[in-house]
Amino acid sequence: MGSSFPELAKKRIAAGVSANDIAAIAFYLCLAVFLYLPVLGVDNFKTVCAMNAVAAAWGAYFISKRWINNWTPSFFTGAVYGFGPFALSFEMFHPFAGLSFVMIPWLLLPAVYWHKGKTPDTFRFSVRALLTLLPFAGIVLLFWVTAQPWTGPHFLMPKELSMTVKDFVDLIFPLHRSGGIVPFGLYHCSLIFALMGVFVYVKLQRIALLIPIAAGVVLSFWEPVFQISPVVWAAFPILFLSVLCGLGFQAFLFAGKADTKWLLVCAATVSILAAFFAGLAIRIIAIREVFELTMLMYALTAAALWILLALVRLNLRWPWFKWAILTAAITIDLLFSARYLIDKF
Repeated sequence: MGSSFPELAKKRIAAGVSANDIAAIAFYLCLAVFLYLPVLGVDNFKTVCAMNAVAAAWGAYFISKRWINNWTPSFFTGAVYGFGPFALSFEMFHPFAGLSFVMIPWLLLPAVYWHKGKTPDTFRFSVRALLTLLPFAGIVLLFWVTAQPWTGPHFLMPKELSMTVKDFVDLIFPLHRSGGIVPFGLYHCSLIFALMGVFVYVKLQRIALLIPIAAGVVLSFWEPVFQISPVVWAAFPILFLSVLCGLGFQAFLFAGKADTKWLLVCAATVSILAAFFAGLAIRIIAIREVFELTMLMYALTAAALWILLALVRLNLRWPWFKWAILTAAITIDLLFSARYLIDKF
């Protein structure tokens, strides 16, 4: 894949760290300042929440680089994980609770990158499977240490919080908590990008990646294990959805005529969602504001994808323009939706 659209130079400045990586955390810090500055004077704990978001985003960014070759999709993978509705909702709990979703991408890095590019064999699979247990162990240790008398004790989150089937409504309605108090999902544009990412993932057929994700889903519905709030484990599928968002973004950037049917499915889906929430905004008065914002974000995404589809069908390459409309759509959605949730929480 060539860098035919705006991309940062992949210049190494230290072992394992590039200028792209530094640029990513710089932008995450700027994003945190933009989103949290209006509320920092109200609550000093907001600073910790902002730092948690930055750290989580940077970790997800490094995770995504394992499968995503371009900086912009990797950057937004981190942004939608660290500043998504799931992560931002942890502001309602003890500031240390945010360390749970922060540590997951960082502790998954050894499993993701160990013997990268080597020939798959039983030994490689076994070691990676063991390394995948690190984030699970890290969360158990976090909740155990903070609950000890010599550390406070601090009870980070109510242990009865678990996911229910209603939480899946948050996937299409992330600005309104339809299930529990911790919304499960991504923002509007990110969700549609993740839908495209699903099509890419099906072609990749990386079945082993689903094992920790499935474990996280099961534990999030289960009874508390080691006195840990079950909803914490939902960070695993949220991270997976964020990576799918990055994969989908990259697929949109390089889409050709052969991808028309996938583009059409995504564009039609988001158009239906925009029309659905427009209807709800007209009929329901009580929370019209959130329906209107949701409808606008879906409509913005639909416009971007229909334009992209037209460019693909007309065989117009225009890589800079494609990059601009996709980046604009996901950025506007992220900024407006995240600000709405931060003010609400």
